[in-house]
Amino acid sequence: MMQASAFEYKHRFLIHALIYTLCFAAPWPDYHNGFHGIALWSFLSNGSVWFHIANNLSRPQYARFAQFWNSALVVILLFAFAGALLRTWGAAYLGASTVKRGGMVGNRVIADGPFRYVRNPLYLGTILHTIALAFLMRPEAAALCILLITLLQLRLIGREEPYLMGHLGEAYRAYLEEVPRIVPSMKPCTAPGTSHPNWKQGILSEFYMLGAAISFAILGWADSFSWENTVLHITQGILISLGVSVALRALIPRSEA
Repeated sequence: MMQASAFEYKHRFLIHALIYTLCFAAPWPDYHNGFHGIALWSFLSNGSVWFHIANNLSRPQYARFAQFWNSALVVILLFAFAGALLRTWGAAYLGASTVKRGGMVGNRVIADGPFRYVRNPLYLGTILHTIALAFLMRPEAAALCILLITLLQLRLIGREEPYLMGHLGEAYRAYLEEVPRIVPSMKPCTAPGTSHPNWKQGILSEFYMLGAAISFAILGWADSFSWENTVLHITQGILISLGVSVALRALIPRSEA
């Protein structure tokens, strides 16, 4: 399996941010003005996947535009909250400092909470979160973003699993054989361990993910053709959530890192 380099792993949060920024801000062709038109931040106008879905489904009268816009939002919310809750659930067992640290930790096998259903719930949560964000991007940017983020998650997993195998031995090998890597099982695949969740740590770690999902839920609903302000307000909510989450990192205890 492909492995991330030590640099990629240490700076994985920065790499995620760069991919998202590229896909939101890159000067993609503005098809409404011809292939030669270049539009920065064009998802804020009429270029997003979300807009295209509502626009195409409501043709030719467009009277039901808001209905289809809000129907698409329900799908977005499923991905956004699934990703946020899955990551928060996993982080509650790992601890915020373990999730955010630059290196790897291999001192125990966690077989509780979401780790009974899938080995990498946080990476799966990131993919689900990315799909939600992709609805705000232009179609070509959305496809590129989902592809790049998914490949990055697989590379990170490819670096972690051999490390954990080397440090945890047969206990981890047995866990690998029982629990799927990235596609979750519908039922627990292994017996529960002895770990207990710390929800404060989970929320502290995943404030950005939760804030982004809540931003969609509160600000995403459209009335008639008010979708432009909707997208702008969601984007502002996501950026505020990101800023607060960065500030909250100061509260993560270093003693666990």
